[in-house]
Amino acid sequence: MSAFIHHELLLLLRTIAVGAVLLLCYDLLAAFRNVFAHSDKAVGTEDILYWLCCAFFVFSEIYRSNEGILRFFLVLGFLSGAYICHRILGDIFVKCCTKFMEIPVIIIKFLIKWLLFPVKRCKLLWYKAYKCAKKGRLANWVILRKGRKKRK
Repeated sequence: MSAFIHHELLLLLRTIAVGAVLLLCYDLLAAFRNVFAHSDKAVGTEDILYWLCCAFFVFSEIYRSNEGILRFFLVLGFLSGAYICHRILGDIFVKCCTKFMEIPVIIIKFLIKWLLFPVKRCKLLWYKAYKCAKKGRLANWVILRKGRKKRK
């Protein structure tokens, strides 16, 4: 096999791999969207930024590896790599990344709930005092609270 054909074959394999990696990056973005809610404008902005980064990356790869000569098999390699990756890993990768990204979110929600418990408890006590004061029973409520403390 000639060196030129060998170079072209390696270039095709590289473009297939790059197409798969680009699709996995987009799947990672989709998993991020599953974890955190986005507005339509945010989704559009993220997509535009992703595709601009992909375009610059693909252009630099073509320029670096093939001296800027665009060939049909390069485009076919990018598309086939993305398609193969989507068929084999697409849904599984998004589900696994979503579950993995949800772990810190669950921990942070638990910590916030745990740290804010005294604040919520204080609000409940103030609400009870307000209700009793509104009905004119504030003195009774305060006596009951002090009586509970003395029993313990």
